[in-house]
Amino acid sequence: MAKTCIFCGEKPSNKTKEHVIPQWLIELTGNPNREAFLGFIKHHEDGFKDRKYAFDQFTFPACDTCNNKYAELEGNVKPILLKVLNEEPVLTENISTLLDWLDKVRIGLWLGMNQLDKNYANVDPNYHINTRIGQYDRMLIVEKSNSTNSKLNLGGIDTLSFALTPSVFVLIVNNIYITNISFMFLLSRRLGFPYPTNMHLEPDHERVRCTFVKGRERIMSPLLRKPLKEKGTFIFQPMFRGGLIEGLDDDYKTEYVKKHSLDFEQGIGNIFQSNENNLTEYTKGETINLTPHHTHNDRELFVKSAIHVCEWQNWLTQFIPNTDKLTPIQKKFIKSRFSTGVKVNNLLIKHHKSLL
Repeated sequence: MAKTCIFCGEKPSNKTKEHVIPQWLIELTGNPNREAFLGFIKHHEDGFKDRKYAFDQFTFPACDTCNNKYAELEGNVKPILLKVLNEEPVLTENISTLLDWLDKVRIGLWLGMNQLDKNYANVDPNYHINTRIGQYDRMLIVEKSNSTNSKLNLGGIDTLSFALTPSVFVLIVNNIYITNISFMFLLSRRLGFPYPTNMHLEPDHERVRCTFVKGRERIMSPLLRKPLKEKGTFIFQPMFRGGLIEGLDDDYKTEYVKKHSLDFEQGIGNIFQSNENNLTEYTKGETINLTPHHTHNDRELFVKSAIHVCEWQNWLTQFIPNTDKLTPIQKKFIKSRFSTGVKVNNLLIKHHKSLL
């Protein structure tokens, strides 16, 4: 597949190399030349072989202008992540910046792995980092282990499910495990925001059709109808920036949405924290400590995080738009791909459970 700019999707202008995992984070956690295991090389004729890279060589093409544009975000997030690692409180605006950065890393990893794997999942990326930061509802799960070692790891980025829908991954920095989850309208309905119903794919174009419903303007608990197995701090943020969905501006122009917005004009919702079944809302200028109360055994948490990321990826498949309006061939193609992703994840879950 053609190598395009990881930010804008065009042929790179004045081509540079983008570290999807930034150089400062690599250096913070050890020798930048150290070898990292990044999934498997998917050459079906020869079998699947380990993919190993020196961390500082894990780079992808980018336009010089695009790369410089995101240098400010990298600069802003470094002190925020250091505070999280040092168990210090951070401002709500800082958490929103951290979530923007995780959007950038998650989509960058998806595009980068797609290039490395020569598009084995047969996905034609129709969006890039520029058009995905801060667009979808998102959440964090922060967990802590008893490790005293410096380390950097990534989880969930080499599954077929991630190749099809890059919505969940785990970033491990030293003893802190950060699971990042993002999906369209993931939180909207239960936070009382406008939400879609009857979402379905059309056979003749890539857009999703749906009916929009006025929000109930009340918060329902729990925010997600999924058991939260992790012992950590849960962070949620609704997003409603324009650009992806046509004609929704009027739906969000309500006092309720404004009240629950960190920046209403930018379509950025407040930060919600769940800890021990209590949901707390934070708005602009308030501080939150993301440090979990529970400390895990590091080996056990490492294995469980691999299980949980696959379970999250599987759970999100229920939100894939309805395929009833597609042709039989289209319907079969889509259902078989996602069902295969779930089956592969179930095998990974079974394997990791055997290690506990």
